[in-house]
Amino acid sequence: MSVLRGLTVERSNRSVLARIGGIIVLTATIVGVIAVAVSAGIVERQQKQALIRRAELVAEMQTDALAGPLWEIDERSVRKIIEALRDRDPAIRSVAVYETDRGDPVAEALAPGPPGNFVTIQQPIMLRGRDGLIRHIGTLKLHYSTAEVDEVTLSALAPVVGLLVLSLVTAVTIISYMLNRVVLRPLMRLTQAAHSVAHGEYSARIVPQDGEQDRQDEIGLLTRTFNRMAETVQDYTQTLEHRVQERTEALADINRRIMDSINYAQLIQSSILPKAELLETGLADHFVLWRPRDVVSGDFYYFREVEGGYLLGVADCTGHGVPGAFMTMTASAVLNNVVDSLGAADPATLLTEVDAKVRAALHQDGAASAWEGGFDNGLDLALCLIRPAEGTLVYAGARLPLWVSEPEGITELRAVRRSLGYRSHGAEPAFTNQTIPLAPGQAFYLCTDGLTDQCGGERGRSFGKRRLREVIEGCLTLPLGNQKSIIATSLGGFQGDQPQRDDITMVGFRVLPAARSGSGAESDACEMA
Repeated sequence: MSVLRGLTVERSNRSVLARIGGIIVLTATIVGVIAVAVSAGIVERQQKQALIRRAELVAEMQTDALAGPLWEIDERSVRKIIEALRDRDPAIRSVAVYETDRGDPVAEALAPGPPGNFVTIQQPIMLRGRDGLIRHIGTLKLHYSTAEVDEVTLSALAPVVGLLVLSLVTAVTIISYMLNRVVLRPLMRLTQAAHSVAHGEYSARIVPQDGEQDRQDEIGLLTRTFNRMAETVQDYTQTLEHRVQERTEALADINRRIMDSINYAQLIQSSILPKAELLETGLADHFVLWRPRDVVSGDFYYFREVEGGYLLGVADCTGHGVPGAFMTMTASAVLNNVVDSLGAADPATLLTEVDAKVRAALHQDGAASAWEGGFDNGLDLALCLIRPAEGTLVYAGARLPLWVSEPEGITELRAVRRSLGYRSHGAEPAFTNQTIPLAPGQAFYLCTDGLTDQCGGERGRSFGKRRLREVIEGCLTLPLGNQKSIIATSLGGFQGDQPQRDDITMVGFRVLPAARSGSGAESDACEMA
């Protein structure tokens, strides 16, 4: 099909016709040259033989007239006879008479004209004596030019050459016309139909013209075969398109229902996240960067007012999309249950209890942990208990660190290298609390590993903690809302065209000391972002 796209029908027609015409002309020319050469040889040989016979006859007639004068040694009479002979026949180039046993001619007559090819005729001069004896007294030598032979040959070949040329032109014209009508035009229509089919016009057919309906030769067979092939292709294509359309509509309906379910699931998941009004009431300055990889997320952030302050957390559950969303619902419910039962005074104890309850909920503890078909899921979780009245922040983390920014720089409070849930693999480190005194100018940051693990840049490497630290250090003095924009812009520029590989969640906040002078006591305020 690529050849058909590169050639036009008209150009193909001319090229085939030109090739066949060239072959015909070349063949006819070779045959004509051979025929003319053979004819020229035959005519030339015949004319030369006729010339020789004429010269012999003339010589034979002249020897009788020369016998007497030569015997009497009458040179004048001999010369007169041979000059008269020379003048009567323009083909004679020279005439000479020789006596027997003499090398020099008795008389010689030369005809004017350019030199050329000639034939020589020698005739003996015989004399019958009175005694009845015949004596050889001399020789007559004639030189006949062959120019006459060449002229006669050319004159005889001119009609032959003209006839050959006329025959050649007539044959080329007739053959070209018949070839174009019988072969090239049907092939041109076949090429056009094939070109149309190659471009998706499967209804293309070759319509026979007058006189072609009943053709039983190769062209007729090719035409009928192509039409049957085009009909088969069109039937298959229409059937395939109909089936594809049915499958596409079915898949679109299924996809629409799935997306409706996922979108509704996203609404349900959003309902467990802290409302903006709650965050604004409990925290004055904060930002939340929450970017699910899919419609629903495996990350969630947590905020709840508890006795003596607020409990803030960030969680990264196993998976993303729908499986991750199910895990967030389970983990959020377990965390609320644990806080309701134990309170929030000890974040490390909360992590330990959440770990146990997640294992129990997912049957990952005890004998169930050895089941090959069981789940091995869990989450990473960081909790911060903010106590404005006491001026402290208590942090406990399971693989998610807390970053603290101060005028001197950024400090990382490392988390325990242990996740919540998952199957038990022996002794694991215990969770611990880290208490930080609150001071003016502090800012705190919690984020999941989806941000630092995002690939991008020229080498396709991860964003990394070092780059995130540099971005935060560059905008420490700005409001947290501005910091969110700078972090999001830096992450987007680094990511480029790379797809998001995991859910991303980051929370930044500031905490102000509770004790402030002035008329009327005001409750301590926390700024979170």
